[in-house]
Amino acid sequence: MVERVKVRFPTDDGQQDEVMYAIPSRDNCYILDNSPFYVFGVSYCDEFKVKETDGELVYDFVIARAGHSTYRIRIPAGKEHQYFLEHWDPLAELGCSYEGSSANKKRLYAIDMPPNVDVSKAYNIMEDNEHQGIWEFEEGHYCRADEISIC
Repeated sequence: MVERVKVRFPTDDGQQDEVMYAIPSRDNCYILDNSPFYVFGVSYCDEFKVKETDGELVYDFVIARAGHSTYRIRIPAGKEHQYFLEHWDPLAELGCSYEGSSANKKRLYAIDMPPNVDVSKAYNIMEDNEHQGIWEFEEGHYCRADEISIC
């Protein structure tokens, strides 16, 4: 079994940092094993460098992109996970996956788009649903084809 470690990722807004799992790859380098809920600029399977601060691993910068993109969806306050699932199929059919959180009044979903997903189609689906008031979405990281550098 692969050893997973926790790495702290500072957020851009200076609010509470996000802690995610990663897999060691080489000296001071790790591969992200989660989809970010709050952090921008990094996606599932990206390889990154860390620094150690007070005995804790802290994200420093990306060294290799695996080709995944990250988007986030928030559903309206009071809506349950089933509501999300009622609108999820079109994204699942494109090859997207998600991690969910109910830590806030509006449930939040981190959407992973592997390299084989047509991001423009997925974006259009998310945008259409936002215009219909089904959910809100934001881009956490879009991986352009010229950024991919799988190790």
